[in-house]
Amino acid sequence: MSTLQNIEQLHEAIKAGLAAKLSGLGFIGHYPASEDGLALPAVLVTLADMKPGRDPGSGEQALTVRLQARLLVNAAQAKAEIAVRELAARLALALKNENWGLPVGMAQFAQAGPDPQAPAAGRLAWLVEWSHDIELGAPAWPYGDESKLTLMLGLDPETGRGKEAQYRAAGQE
Repeated sequence: MSTLQNIEQLHEAIKAGLAAKLSGLGFIGHYPASEDGLALPAVLVTLADMKPGRDPGSGEQALTVRLQARLLVNAAQAKAEIAVRELAARLALALKNENWGLPVGMAQFAQAGPDPQAPAAGRLAWLVEWSHDIELGAPAWPYGDESKLTLMLGLDPETGRGKEAQYRAAGQE
């Protein structure tokens, strides 16, 4: 896995990816100043927490990030209870095999259910949670190339003695 540049890059990619996969949304975004006045249905994505990930041994910081999408629907709409659950199911499906085109691990759906935080009057809210494994920071290799050797690659059957001219240096086309 390559390195993610920053957390904002992940947020923007998720927002764009969900907007492309979930039609009919009134609003999709992250960290709005207020939920008042948002067009419904709305999906609000937040990064809930970060835990240590599997150290790649490269100097980058490996993290498992847990994300939440707060889903809001108008409680007065027809079949609102079904609509909020349907939106949660659609979002869970949108997460399947998804990395948003970034160098992050595939989304791991965790759960979906009623949001324990009470929504504003006239709204129903559900919470969908998932995680991604990411690596942040620049790789650190403190050792210079002291060997002055070049790794040469060949494709079988064009390998072996007498065929060295057909080899290419690693990293070249």
